[in-house]
Order: sequence, then C-alpha cells, then structure tokens
Amino acid sequence: MHKVKRQFITDTTGYPIAIILPLEEYKLVEPILEQRIQAKSCDTDKLKQMEQAPYDARFMADLHEVMSDFAKVDAQWWEAMK
Repeated sequence: MHKVKRQFITDTTGYPIAIILPLEEYKLVEPILEQRIQAKSCDTDKLKQMEQAPYDARFMADLHEVMSDFAKVDAQWWEAMK
C-alpha cells in the first residue's frame, strides 16, 4: 500500500496556502479545525450583533455613559500634564 505524504500547495509567489494531509494526520488535527469552524460562525454572530448595536437603546446609553466618563478622565489627565 502506498503511503500518501504531505503535499504543500503554494500560490504563484511560492507562499504556502494549503496542505494535503494523509488521513491519519488529518484525524489528529480534525478537532482543532472543527473548533475554528465554530469560532468563525461565532464571529459572524458577533458581527451581526455589532451591526445591530446602533439600534439598541440600552447599548447606546451605556456607550454614551462610558464615552462621557472617558472624556472626563482624559480631560483630568491632560490638566495634570500642564
């Protein structure tokens, strides 16, 4: 039986962009790849939430309060530097 070796796939500049793994090696990294897929879908959900944030009155009120507090502290710091 012929054992498949790793095969690197490169772009036109020679930069490696992918790899073909033997099945036994793939099985070792499969759980990590599955976690990355789940993380990407989680990132998509976060982006959707960020898009909706300006329409969330409670979020905007909290943001305004934090920014006001930051402006006060920032002004105090600049005053102390004079």
